Amino acid sequence: MADDYRARSIGQALRYKGRLGMWTWMLHRVTGLGILAFLVLHVVDTAIVVYWPDLYDHALGLYRHPVFRVAELAIFFAVLFHALNGLRIIVQDFWPIAMMHQRRLAVGASVLTAVLILPVAWIMLAPLVGLADEPGTARHRAREAARGEDPAFYQGAPAQPGYAPPVIVEGGR
Repeated sequence: MADDYRARSIGQALRYKGRLGMWTWMLHRVTGLGILAFLVLHVVDTAIVVYWPDLYDHALGLYRHPVFRVAELAIFFAVLFHALNGLRIIVQDFWPIAMMHQRRLAVGASVLTAVLILPVAWIMLAPLVGLADEPGTARHRAREAARGEDPAFYQGAPAQPGYAPPVIVEGGR
């Protein structure tokens, strides 16, 4: 009897495409592991500031690279999908009648994830290709103008990792 359900060959087993339920199950696990990995790295990264401040400054310089911007978007996607799919699973667990609509609920969670990621993707990726300013740029320029600073002073500054323009503290020593 058990032989009836076994794959006839390795090739046949590898060609199995699965269905929506399998892919959402797998993506839920992968995003959960990705979120866990990010949290561990974030705790380690934040702890570095206490023990090795120079290494922390170097890490901050690395985080300005475009690859990390795309990775941040992937983290946001992982959190969003994991949360919405988790809500779908909770609904199916507490209301068994929802199991009759599990495919529609899975598609709904996936579509909602895709719709909600679009504005975030624009905010995070548009500055990389010059289609928009970095978030907060207008506010920063307005604050510079209110303090009477010359924005052209910072435009000639060398663009090096770890470079930060001088901080002007009002009323300080």
